[in-house]
Amino acid sequence: MSEKTTGQIEVLGRRIHEIHATPSGPRGAPKLLYLHSAMGEATWLTPHLNALAERVELFAPAHPGFLTSEGLDEIRDVEDLVYHYLAYLDAKRWDSVAVMGVSLGGWIAAELAARYPERVSKLVLVSSVGIWLREKPIADLFAIDGRHPERLRELLFHDQSSPFAQALGVELSGLPDEVVANFMNAMAATAKIGWNPLLHDPRLDALLPRITADTLVIWGANDRVVPLEYGEIFAKRIPRARLEVVRNCGHMLPLEQQARFLEIATPFITA
Repeated sequence: MSEKTTGQIEVLGRRIHEIHATPSGPRGAPKLLYLHSAMGEATWLTPHLNALAERVELFAPAHPGFLTSEGLDEIRDVEDLVYHYLAYLDAKRWDSVAVMGVSLGGWIAAELAARYPERVSKLVLVSSVGIWLREKPIADLFAIDGRHPERLRELLFHDQSSPFAQALGVELSGLPDEVVANFMNAMAATAKIGWNPLLHDPRLDALLPRITADTLVIWGANDRVVPLEYGEIFAKRIPRARLEVVRNCGHMLPLEQQARFLEIATPFITA
């Protein structure tokens, strides 16, 4: 069993929520920085993070504005988040580290790896936003009426009967106040950097060839938020990248197809 903690770290004078786990067994497990999606899954309630924590030394901070992390007022765009995570790496005294990002977190991870390639030793992009294909636009999650959570479920999951998909079918009024507050804060924080232009940086596509890390791109074949063509472009633009496609899976791949996700990602990170 890994040793797991939930705490805070100071970054640029901001208190940042962070979960951290050290696996049991011999020392020397690889470090992994996990950058979460707009769902804010930087908690030990997330099964795939518990599974990763058995094989790697896991660090999962919450972005500014998510959970109890401070500093959203000072974040204007994704570039500010890159500088935030550069400061995080400096606070940890890491010259470089393996980085995994999911959806929104994948966007931040790709920007970090493209702008500061020497700081990212390995890169895993899962269902990442961040670029734009005119013929295949990213779904506008901000346009979904909060009174109809089933519409969000239909976008995020291929299997509507999966436990996490079913949880999204609950109206906000039926959830505990803390859960509702975290959800609303997460949407506000995501909108601050992803409202306009919608969930992408027009500069990023041209920067992707700067990435030097070995890169694994993982995508759900049935992603209704960010179609598979985006995964193909990420894998094509990044020089040392390969694409793995998970069948019968939507946007929230680590939640919907956890076993397959771990089967693909864990050997890449630990090799």
